[in-house]
Amino acid sequence: MHLDHEHPHTHPHEHPEHGHPCGGHIHCGEQMDCASCGQDPKAEALALMRYMVGHNTQHANELAVLAKRLDEMGDHAAFEQVMQAVGDFEKGNLRLSAVLASLDHT
Repeated sequence: MHLDHEHPHTHPHEHPEHGHPCGGHIHCGEQMDCASCGQDPKAEALALMRYMVGHNTQHANELAVLAKRLDEMGDHAAFEQVMQAVGDFEKGNLRLSAVLASLDHT
């Protein structure tokens, strides 16, 4: 689930390149109802999965920058914890990428 939140980066949370073909926009975590507008649900799922993999990568990178700042401030314990979280993001993203690759080939 992707909650509304504030963070220092500038990417928008509505992404026109991933807009719903009916004219709406897919927001992080929003349910897709492609059957009602005649769009291919698999194509929509693939588009959302591609977006999420990129989005997660961006967040992992932002967390790594934050970790570095914490380390520079002298809080090495916080740095270690945030970097472990970055690793968790990356592991999850590897799983999502594998699912995406298998969906792309079916």
